Amino acid sequence: MRRILSHILRGGGDPSRFELAYVHRGAPDDRVTIKVSEVKHVGKGWFLLGDGETQIPFHRILYIRDEKSTLWEKRKAHS
Repeated sequence: MRRILSHILRGGGDPSRFELAYVHRGAPDDRVTIKVSEVKHVGKGWFLLGDGETQIPFHRILYIRDEKSTLWEKRKAHS
């Protein structure tokens, strides 16, 4: 996860072309979708949003995709 986000932010193309969704309780459908360009910093196991205060752990990420394909998607739990 860290490698994917770092690559996008440091020369893997225009970060605003990439979309990231993460679990956020209370949001519609308990999810928030942002452009990767809104990510300010990538840490070990988390990323920081552009507000400089909101830290999201990687385990809450649902997917990372661009216009053409999904780069990473969380596995679905078996029923």
